[in-house]
Amino acid sequence: MDSLRKQGTLAFGTRLRRLVERMDRDVLALYRAAGERFEPRWYAVFTTLRDSGPLTVGELAARLGITHAAVSQVRTALEREGLILCKPDPEDGRRQRLLLSAKGQRTATRLAPLWAAIAQGADELLREGAPSLMAQLDGLDQALDRRGLRARAGERLGIDTSNDTGDSDEDV
Repeated sequence: MDSLRKQGTLAFGTRLRRLVERMDRDVLALYRAAGERFEPRWYAVFTTLRDSGPLTVGELAARLGITHAAVSQVRTALEREGLILCKPDPEDGRRQRLLLSAKGQRTATRLAPLWAAIAQGADELLREGAPSLMAQLDGLDQALDRRGLRARAGERLGIDTSNDTGDSDEDV
């Protein structure tokens, strides 16, 4: 039995990261086998821009429920690959709106069959190993929205977390 399993819920975040890393390695191998330079970590930002763009970094962060910094890192990589463009926001010239470039649109079209195969493989994996995991993740998201882990653990430690302004980027 591996040491993370023995640690139970204390290693929950680490086990989730381990699973994500394993799946990301497989997806990256599929991209490379298909001759693509796409990265798994770009997927959510890229497809949100495909489906809903143009959007600002802040709008993307809010839609995806991730940090501004995380979106900015992906933005830099997508710009470097020529997959997105940045245009001044017509309502506020200080902000930039991100949108897929022509190369990005071609890439989205080309990757659609690969993404469909990945989704089918993930569906099969979930049916085999965790048929209710997606519903459980939704429930966990909702429970965290109601009251985060920081508040729950802080209460047990006598730590006042009421003045905290948001989620930490750090995990247990």
